[in-house]
Amino acid sequence: MTKLNSYLSLIRFYNPIGFWLLLWPGLWGLFLSDNFNIENFTIVVLGSFLTRSLGCAINDFLDKDFDKSVERTKNRPIASKELSLSEAGIFIILLASFCIFLLMQTNPYTIKLVSYIAIPMIILYPLMKRFLAMPQLFLGATFGLSLPISYSIAESTLSLEVIFLYIGCIFWIIAYDTCYALCDLDDDKKLNLNSSAIFFGKDTQKAIILFSMLFLGVIVIFAIKNYSLILGAGAVFLFYQIYFQNELSKANKNLDAFKANSHIGLVIAILLFIENQNELFS
Repeated sequence: MTKLNSYLSLIRFYNPIGFWLLLWPGLWGLFLSDNFNIENFTIVVLGSFLTRSLGCAINDFLDKDFDKSVERTKNRPIASKELSLSEAGIFIILLASFCIFLLMQTNPYTIKLVSYIAIPMIILYPLMKRFLAMPQLFLGATFGLSLPISYSIAESTLSLEVIFLYIGCIFWIIAYDTCYALCDLDDDKKLNLNSSAIFFGKDTQKAIILFSMLFLGVIVIFAIKNYSLILGAGAVFLFYQIYFQNELSKANKNLDAFKANSHIGLVIAILLFIENQNELFS
């Protein structure tokens, strides 16, 4: 049972916020499609869980030497040697196999999109904090891919409005992951690692608000273009959340501010579902 808990800890099973933050944009893309069905929904949910699990495992495998020097991560299974590198490596291969099997249940367009773009980015992301001054930009582009991928699962193509919403999603992810980066600010400086919190320095709060407002702008433009009153009303909630999270961050409750973003993802998912899938109720 102890070994099982180590594997569950490796994939953050007991801390599912990352799963939700990956899933919500995936559901946005799915709800925007004209081919929403239970099969596609199941693939998106399982795919989000497995992909997030794989990403966490790869991240811990590559960051094992850094994790043991950081207070928040020193007890992770690989860093604390609860799992050996060979055990973790075999588990990563197993997770990757499940992901590939699920991917093969989709369509050629999605398979190419994931194979040529998503997989390399998932593998490279853990290394970005060593080389990029603002690795959150790469994270945003990687994590936000759940939106166009899920849309392509249903439609076997991409639309300009989905790509536009994906760009907005990148802004959102940069904002909330910068809140998260503030939690590790001192440790990252000691280890000479990069983060947006270090990059923006004393202007970090302003940067978070800026990226959040850019995301809000994308949602508003998207709502106007699609004559969506309900999504426009959702923008009011989003504006409140930006204010609320800023207050949390100013009170040094950055982890709470980060987690609050799941509410944003959920509300937008519900509004897009009501707006675009209302025929399911008729």
